[in-house]
Amino acid sequence: MHSYIQFITTPTADTAGTAMLFDVGRKRYLFGNIHEGLQRACIQRNAKLAKTTEVFVTGKTEWKTIGGLFGVVLTLADANASAAKSELENIERKKTEETSKQIAAKAGKKAKFDEERARIFREAGLIPEEHLASPESVEKAQIALPTLTIHGGKNLTHTVATGRRFIFRKGMPIQINEHTQGQGHEPTVNGRDPDWVDDSIQVWKLSVEPSRATQSPEVTQEPHRKRAFDDFAEGDLLSRRYGEASEELLRSDALRRSVVSDMFNSQWRLDTLFETPLSEVRNHIPMWMRNKETNKVERYYPPENGPLPDINVLVRNPWPGALVDELPPTKPSQAALSYIVRHYPQKGKFMPAKAKELNVHQYVFQALQRGFTVKSQDGIAVTPDMVLEPSRAGGGFALIDLPSADHVRDLVSRPEWKMPRIMDGLQAMVWNLGPEVARDPAIRSFLTQHTNLKHIISSPEISPNYLAFDSSSALVIRLNQIDPQRYSIPTHSNMPFLETLPDWSSDSNVPGHHAAARDLQLQLEPCLKVQEAAENQRFLNTRTVLETTPKEILELARKTKFEVTSGNLTEKLKIQNFPSQDAEIICLGTGSSAPSKYRNVSATLLRVPGSGSYLFDCGEGTLGQLKRLYKPTELREVLHDLKAIWVSHLHADHHLGTTSVIKAWYEAVHGLGDAQTNHLRPDKERENPIETLQSGKRLFLFAGQQMIRWLKEYSSVEDFGYNELIAIRTHVFDKNAPSVPEMDWNGTPLGFRTKDVCINKAMKNATGMTNLTTCGVAHCYDAQAISVTFPTGFKFSYSGDCRPSRHFVRIGQGSTVVVHEATFDDSMQGDAEAKKHSTMSEAIGVAQAMGAKRLILTHFSQRYQKIPSLGALDKIKVRFDDSEVASNGADNAHLINDPDAIDIATDTDDFLPGRRMSTPPLRTSIHSPSSSQSSSVSVARPEELKIAIAFDFLRVHAGDIGDLEKYTPVLQRMFELLEAEDKAKAKDNPGEVARKKKAEEKERKRQDLVRIQEVKEAQKQARIDRARQARKMDLGKDAKMMKERERERTGNHAASEQQTAGAGAADKGSDGASRGRELDSFQAAPEGTITQELLSQDTELGAQPASSAGTPPIGEVPKGRELILRQSIGLVEADVRLIGFRSIQDDLNAPPNDAEHSYGFAGSQALTPGLFVAQPQCNDRGPDPSR
Repeated sequence: MHSYIQFITTPTADTAGTAMLFDVGRKRYLFGNIHEGLQRACIQRNAKLAKTTEVFVTGKTEWKTIGGLFGVVLTLADANASAAKSELENIERKKTEETSKQIAAKAGKKAKFDEERARIFREAGLIPEEHLASPESVEKAQIALPTLTIHGGKNLTHTVATGRRFIFRKGMPIQINEHTQGQGHEPTVNGRDPDWVDDSIQVWKLSVEPSRATQSPEVTQEPHRKRAFDDFAEGDLLSRRYGEASEELLRSDALRRSVVSDMFNSQWRLDTLFETPLSEVRNHIPMWMRNKETNKVERYYPPENGPLPDINVLVRNPWPGALVDELPPTKPSQAALSYIVRHYPQKGKFMPAKAKELNVHQYVFQALQRGFTVKSQDGIAVTPDMVLEPSRAGGGFALIDLPSADHVRDLVSRPEWKMPRIMDGLQAMVWNLGPEVARDPAIRSFLTQHTNLKHIISSPEISPNYLAFDSSSALVIRLNQIDPQRYSIPTHSNMPFLETLPDWSSDSNVPGHHAAARDLQLQLEPCLKVQEAAENQRFLNTRTVLETTPKEILELARKTKFEVTSGNLTEKLKIQNFPSQDAEIICLGTGSSAPSKYRNVSATLLRVPGSGSYLFDCGEGTLGQLKRLYKPTELREVLHDLKAIWVSHLHADHHLGTTSVIKAWYEAVHGLGDAQTNHLRPDKERENPIETLQSGKRLFLFAGQQMIRWLKEYSSVEDFGYNELIAIRTHVFDKNAPSVPEMDWNGTPLGFRTKDVCINKAMKNATGMTNLTTCGVAHCYDAQAISVTFPTGFKFSYSGDCRPSRHFVRIGQGSTVVVHEATFDDSMQGDAEAKKHSTMSEAIGVAQAMGAKRLILTHFSQRYQKIPSLGALDKIKVRFDDSEVASNGADNAHLINDPDAIDIATDTDDFLPGRRMSTPPLRTSIHSPSSSQSSSVSVARPEELKIAIAFDFLRVHAGDIGDLEKYTPVLQRMFELLEAEDKAKAKDNPGEVARKKKAEEKERKRQDLVRIQEVKEAQKQARIDRARQARKMDLGKDAKMMKERERERTGNHAASEQQTAGAGAADKGSDGASRGRELDSFQAAPEGTITQELLSQDTELGAQPASSAGTPPIGEVPKGRELILRQSIGLVEADVRLIGFRSIQDDLNAPPNDAEHSYGFAGSQALTPGLFVAQPQCNDRGPDPSR
């Protein structure tokens, strides 16, 4: 057995905590702080999360330890689903490649082998079925989609449930195991049973309480929910078990668990409609009705005035997360969770030579190794201890998380440290310590009592603040060489704050310790071993990066800098009327969907001298980016100056960093002590908005309602400063003027253009802005763009994620600087339209339509790892798309405000349950934003519009964007050279060659499956064609025989009758000939067709006439009609059952989707409604009249 711990992160500015993977071969376990940036760190270090089905969160339940949980969960869900799909494809390929002869040969060999093995097992006194796993069961176990289990402390379920509005995955069950003080098995003489086990490890959970715990504020607010607690029977069961006093808590927990289950294992579908009375439908929910004339489903709009009609309408099946408006509140928990992890006792090594000496057959060696007693071939009982070496205790480690010195005393006094069952075999302790905890004397005393263990210490004091994201940092360092004025080397240090822990090195009783480091491995099995990573792997060597920059690039940069410097005077004369030229735009994240090696997710900081700082979107890791960009004193100044945060929409890549930024602002402005003890202010203090706005330092949050609700729900888990927020809801309220915003703060109207002049003045003074305008855009539910204006006349517009919008053009008219998303290049126009993003040329067209002076392109797809295609910078091609926020009662005017149709948390997934079914996009010329022309245009961009490509850590003044654009060719050339160099290195890199070969092999297997499937389809179609041809021949023979019999019968009858009877016989002969011509014409008709005239001739062909009461009885079917129907539906050697010719004829014009008139036949595609129901049942003996 081989098992080891690999450290992924240690405390740095980018990664707030310690995380590690525990690998036991068959499975991986994720332990530690699931902090912001962990997902990106795994990508950077190539740490594979596949096969990880258990996550163990350490420490307190707070954003510092769980801020990256949502991103990690989504990554694990996708990785496990992809692995299961790949396994299914491999199994299917293997089955397809085997011929029937190979399968039969294998089956024969297996049968003989199983029979022989079963005989030997019976002679050894064993039952074969007990020890031999069925191949089918093993195969199913391998491809089953695993359940992801997350272990943590109190409030973990509540935290995950708060993400129901923006996290959604299907078919990935999530189970959350919360552990609190007092839980666990009762201790025995040797110890207590583990709290969790699987087939590889045992885990004991230790909940450590602080000695001076801060009392959490009492929350008395009554939860408001749509779903009744009576729906959860589990809560009733628990209340009867634990008493009435805990009933409310238990029912609340049941609600949270149900919400989490719906988030990850729901069968919800967006396209499911159900019927409900109009009076029971909530306002602004999209509704449909079936048109009685066309029988088609059409959009329905209820009357705006007057009573509602008493009718039923069709509405979407609500997203399960929308059924709970607000979670029941909880209380913050100060308990920190730690773990003790142990392997099972290791059996001794099997000695095959000893087993052979005892005359044991080799087929039962495995049974001996698994602990079964067997009989030798001499009939002597052989026990496992006779052929195994002595067993030993299983190894393991303890992961101790102490966020503060208050938790130390409870930890060191735990009884588990004296329990032999837990401690025997324990090899190491991993310490994750908060600031100043390492100085506590109790820690040193505890270590002197466990000198037999290896200690790995992770702490901010001894962990260096290295650059955790090497690829992004190396890119910024090279950009600094090209343009040092706008790119600075990220703040970092490869030296720890303290070389050794205080007072430890002088104490001979304290065992040696290792400082935790990235990529450090602690091997547990087969023996304890510490493997430290090489120096060049632990840290990014900035000197090497500087020295490897191509000289050609440095020369180009020097020439460009000279050109910029020499032309500065001319440029300054051109922009004399440019307002706030010193306003600074800082790009903290320029990627989309998920963080990558080179780009973090969306965040843009605007600093306007004399007004303040403003953050537009705040993706995961934004605070880490700020810490890299500014030194601690500078960062404190930036946070003090922060006036407002704007969140464009509720996608995870745009808002998951908001909590940590707010908390950092709160601690910088109001102090750490206040942040821990301040209670939520009652709503009565907010009844006078003017007094509140003028009362002190407040942080504004402008966002949609769902974002504000998420922060409010999480604020009961941790006091991160929500009480000091002024959370203003911005939303489009007038369908005839969707670009006019309405703002309110807890229902109190606020804004810059309200009827109350005092409120307008107070808002301007508090925010530093003179106006703020938002509009709805086409992307997802409640997605909005924003434009803000400052006293100097400087106007800044930010698009968020969207298709080109004429509403955004209107509110941003005359913008000084526009920051617009450019997710795709122009070659991916279809992807941009499908995923509701913009291309580069579309973003340029929007800026020109605004009359903007400067444009910064950002939010690039992660497929462009370093730089997107820049071919669109000299042309404009734009199609405005406001189909989902169209005014004047357009068909989709309310779709954007439908919270029941939840949207997924990423932008690039193939499955988007919240994708809107919109009308064709509106298009317009770039010269007229209000136009409704249907053609797009492509023209050269104006010379006065300056464009810059954004990279992470870009800092540019508004007046210098024109200079920045001149460096674009240098950047393009640099990336060309670096990519060529990377490709050359990849050819010589064995690992890269192996990965490429594996990818090629995977693609080859996929193509093989496609080809095999195509061959199968071709063979199937050939069989059908041959059968149809044979049936044609049979039909011709039968028709010819019918003609001959008719002529013979007619002729004989005419010879024996009188003159009058002869005339009648002649008429019948004419009828027979006519029927023969009809059969001839039917044979010449196209396959699969049947004429209405033939279907109406029931009586003439012998079928029972249809009765008015309903479907006619099923009787004998004449040969002619049977052949006609076989020809019409292409059946081969099948018995046909006919139902209701008259009813069929009546339903010929029935609508295709009418369930009451749908017919089909088993085993084939559904027939067109209105023909007949045919149930073919294969019968080699031919038609069976009894059916």
